[in-house]
Amino acid sequence: MTNKEPLKIGIIGAARVAVYAMVAPAAANARTEVVGVAARDPTRAQEFATAHGIAKAYASYDALIGDPEIDLVYVATPPTLHKAVAIKALRAGKHVLVEKPFAADAREAAEIIAAVEPGRRVFEGFHFRHHALWHRIVQLLRGDELGSIKYIEAAFYVPIPKSADEFRWNPMLGGGALMDLGCYPLQWARVVAGEEPRVASARMRMVDGVNAETEAELRFPSGAIAKVSCGMDGEGFKAFLNVEGTSGSLRVVNPLVPQMGHLFEVTTNGTTSKEKFDGPATFDTQLAAIVATLRDGAAFPLADDDPVKSMSAIDGVKAAARK
Repeated sequence: MTNKEPLKIGIIGAARVAVYAMVAPAAANARTEVVGVAARDPTRAQEFATAHGIAKAYASYDALIGDPEIDLVYVATPPTLHKAVAIKALRAGKHVLVEKPFAADAREAAEIIAAVEPGRRVFEGFHFRHHALWHRIVQLLRGDELGSIKYIEAAFYVPIPKSADEFRWNPMLGGGALMDLGCYPLQWARVVAGEEPRVASARMRMVDGVNAETEAELRFPSGAIAKVSCGMDGEGFKAFLNVEGTSGSLRVVNPLVPQMGHLFEVTTNGTTSKEKFDGPATFDTQLAAIVATLRDGAAFPLADDDPVKSMSAIDGVKAAARK
């Protein structure tokens, strides 16, 4: 494979997320091509392939993983299936993109990382991190406009209807608001603080065996405190990040998918300024970043061990909620 050849992608899991997280971005990127899909049900894989103009529908996950044409495997299965599929693909010498949350817990995340073959990479699908808005947040944090970070508030709420095939309402498949939604505000807080938290307290509201709403307080070694929350049975979409520093503050509405509209306000010395970020959508920039890393040797924004740290934060919230 040369840098001029398209990165050939295989999708495991004929899920809704695969359409907007991989099929559409790959179609818009001249350096990538989705060549095949596999699902637990071969019929569903064929239907997905036909609907989205994908050349191959494989009879099994193993068949896709074993295809030498495929360079990158995108794992879009429910979370409890991530580990087995990702490790098998990595051991087959593939690059792998695992949809968030990366695994069932930090132990599984570490096992996936340990399976990476020399010259191969595994990524977690935190698409927001590659958007221009987040590049600006990181730039802001590296400067001295906000001073030392003292308080962070981050939340993501979106209603998820119950249905027989909705894994997020299925505890056996890794469902729940914390895993599917809370992973985002936890990640936002970790990026802003630049260090790993201790979970001081947490509360979960359970519905039908899964956490429908979660709130947690995090404490960082620097002294910063964060409040993170998420929910999946309320009304309407809500996603925000607020940061208070010793010299200024930041307010972001919709740090998740800024391309769908956002607000970005920085306040320093009593003056508030607003900024607007256009350009490619989060999933497009995520795929572009992966291609740049694999083909051009570009640095990836998230550290190789970040998935383990991300899952450790989730584990910490679960543990605190049980106390």
